[in-house]
Amino acid sequence: MHLAKCEADGFGLTEVSTEHILLVLLNDPALVRDSMPRISESEIRDAINVRIPRGELNSLTHDLPLSEQARTAVVLAREEADKLRQRYVQNEHILLALVQSTSFAAQLLSQKGLSGEKLRLHIKTPAPT
Repeated sequence: MHLAKCEADGFGLTEVSTEHILLVLLNDPALVRDSMPRISESEIRDAINVRIPRGELNSLTHDLPLSEQARTAVVLAREEADKLRQRYVQNEHILLALVQSTSFAAQLLSQKGLSGEKLRLHIKTPAPT
């Protein structure tokens, strides 16, 4: 979430949205390669850059809260990890949560053909211990 806060900061905004979280996920080459193979990172970035307004940059150290949709996505990501019996929330769980949201990030991913069902195929369930 720290990197998503940095993204929001770069836009000069006062909260972290699901789009900032998606921008950070695009920096994970394995996630993009394995879970979003036909998605153009640059197209997603460009669409987000056009959609998100720019605010005034703040040079002071500060913390940014998560938007309502971003908070919901974080909770859903934890639930997805639990369903898959995975101990830690990974980028795949966060992406799965974003796809299921009603956010602009979800709309972009859906337009590019990514769905929760398709994404679940790429997330491996660990063997029972």
